[in-house]
This record gives sequence, structure tokens and C-alpha cells, in this order.
Amino acid sequence: MEITKRTYGQIVILELSGDMGLYNLGSLRQTLQELREEGSGKVLLNMEKMPGIDSMSIGLLLLETTRFESRGGALKISKITPGVRKSLQITETLSQLEVYEDDDAALASFKAH
Repeated sequence: MEITKRTYGQIVILELSGDMGLYNLGSLRQTLQELREEGSGKVLLNMEKMPGIDSMSIGLLLLETTRFESRGGALKISKITPGVRKSLQITETLSQLEVYEDDDAALASFKAH
């Protein structure tokens, strides 16, 4: 998995490419931890180029969502692929994450809070 970082105002957008699995979660975990430590409380994960996700990765997303919310921030997700959507539906976690069809809708949701 590759992570590309860009910003939109005070929102950090992480574009994720490749499959997300137990074998490569360390880099995402570290990146999100660094963002929290830097005080970046608004993070958007763009998953447009991520064909698949495993259950460990879903667990990390849920944990990180809670961590950001506990600090008054938010972790949101945009542009999930059909494979990722199916995994989130099977594990009944789709409703526990803030998922948006595109970046514009996700970015607008940050302003609404």
C-alpha cells in the first residue's frame, strides 16, 4: 500500500493505493499517529485506488476513527471501491464509519461540524 499525503486547508487527505492488509498496516498506523501528535484532527482517507481490505485493516479504521473523535477530530473515508464496500458490508462495519462517495462531499462534511 502506498500513501500519498496532501492538504486541503486544515484537512489532511491521505490517498491510499493497493491492497490494505495486516502485512502493510504499520505505515498507515504510523502516519495517522503522527498526524494526531502534530494536532491534525481532520483526516480524509481516499480509497479510490484500493481494491481490497482485510478484517485487521477494518479494525484499525474503527480504532483510528475512535481515536480521532476522542480528540475532537474526525477520520472520514471517500471513494471506496466495490471490493472494499463489500468487505465493510460483510463485517457490518460500513455504518460505523463515515464513508462518502467523493472527496467534495467528505470535505463539505468537515465544514458542517
